[in-house]
Parts: sequence; C-alpha cells; structure tokens
Amino acid sequence: MTDSSRAAANRKAREERKKAHLRGIMDRYTERFRAAGDRDAPSVAREAHIAIDELLARDRKKDASSSAIRCGKGCDRCCHGPVEIWPQEAALLVEFARAAGMELDQARLERQGRYTADTWRQQPAADRACGFLGGDGACTVYEFRPNACRKLLVVSDPALCDAEKHPPDGIGRWFSWEAELMESAALEVFGAALMPRLLLAALNRGEREDIR
Repeated sequence: MTDSSRAAANRKAREERKKAHLRGIMDRYTERFRAAGDRDAPSVAREAHIAIDELLARDRKKDASSSAIRCGKGCDRCCHGPVEIWPQEAALLVEFARAAGMELDQARLERQGRYTADTWRQQPAADRACGFLGGDGACTVYEFRPNACRKLLVVSDPALCDAEKHPPDGIGRWFSWEAELMESAALEVFGAALMPRLLLAALNRGEREDIR
C-alpha cells in the first residue's frame, strides 16, 4: 500500500468512526424521546429545553470560538422568520401564556398559518414577526422558547440576520453537533410544523379541555 492510499484509507476510517459516533448520539436521543412520548407534553418540552441548554453551555466552555456569539436581548431580526417547533413545545408555550395572562392573537396566528417556510416572506411585514416578540425587541417567553431558538447562535454581524436585506448564507453560526442531533431526534419522534399552526392546535385543544 502506497503512502497516499494508506492516508486515504485512514481518512475513510476516521469518517466512518465519526459517522458511527453521530449515529449513536442520534439513536440515543431518539430512544429517549420515544420513551417520553406518553408523558405530560409541557414537561417533556421543559426537560428537553433544560437538556439542550446544558449541552450548549458545556460545548461553549470547550470551544473558545463561542465567545464570538453576537446574539443578545433586543436582537430580533431572526424573530421575523418561520420557526419550526414540535407539539410539546407548543403546549408549553400555551401553558405559560395562560398562566402569565398573555392573550395570543389567534387571528394573526391563523393568517400566519396559511404560509409555509418557503412563502413566509410573502405575507405583510407586520404579520411576519413571532407572536411572542415584545415591542422592545425582546422575547416575552424567553425561558420557554423552543429549541430552534435556543440553538440559533450567530457569530456574524447581527444585521446580516435581516432576511429582507441579506441572503441567509451570509450568516455565520456557532453550533453544537450534539444539540443539533438532539433537536433532529425530537423533530423525528414528535413531528414538527411551523409555530403558528401548532400554537393554534394547542389553543384549540386547551379550549376543548376547559369545556369538559
């Protein structure tokens, strides 16, 4: 075996080990979420949010480049696009909103629900923002925000997150492989849809339960 072929074989072996490692992580979270499927929906979401926060904190400590993360309170440009969540997260958001006395704009959710991730930008600008975005640009449900929001950590100029002015491929992100795989497993097990549709479903389900 020549040096070049030996090097190629070593690279292939490393790639296969990495793939197997990542598959193992994905399988572990998939089984974890499957086992939690019949439990109280908000509790499942809470535990997953705690877990992903711990993963992100752990990996940020290991990676010095994470110090370049630019996200902060009031940086809301990413809050005007489509966000995919899972039903348990919607149930948690509705539970918190009710406990906090927050009124969700169902008419606006219904309007947003007519759009897909590909057509989101076709709706009026006033309707594109997340229903939980406060007038000061801060998230009003920050502690209960979905995993999709928790793991979106930007290291480039926050101005580039404005999809109206800049292409999405210009955004620089910091991410944790394990956090990404964890969220992928949750989406695979629980299913996913854009936030407005799942919030409406959770609201309607809650209203039926109140009637009983």
